[in-house]
Amino acid sequence: MLNIEIVKYDQNYLEILVRGETHTLFAPLLEYLLKHPDVEYAMYDVDHPLLQNVKFRLKTKSRDPIEVLKEVVQDILKDVDAIKEQLLAQI
Repeated sequence: MLNIEIVKYDQNYLEILVRGETHTLFAPLLEYLLKHPDVEYAMYDVDHPLLQNVKFRLKTKSRDPIEVLKEVVQDILKDVDAIKEQLLAQI
């Protein structure tokens, strides 16, 4: 289970600290976010690898960053489901 702390949140900016995670979750999330037309910037930093703490920042052009984040997560899940279906079709 992820431990998420909201550091800052307003109408177009979100900064969170996530404990117990590394690049595995945030690399694909960042890739999808940077393709989204409402995202001004998105980035994350991982502190020492043994601590596994991630500071994540998302700035949108005008929309609520949590809503944009939800959309992007749904896009990722759709793509994962499509890959799963393609793999199952070949078994």
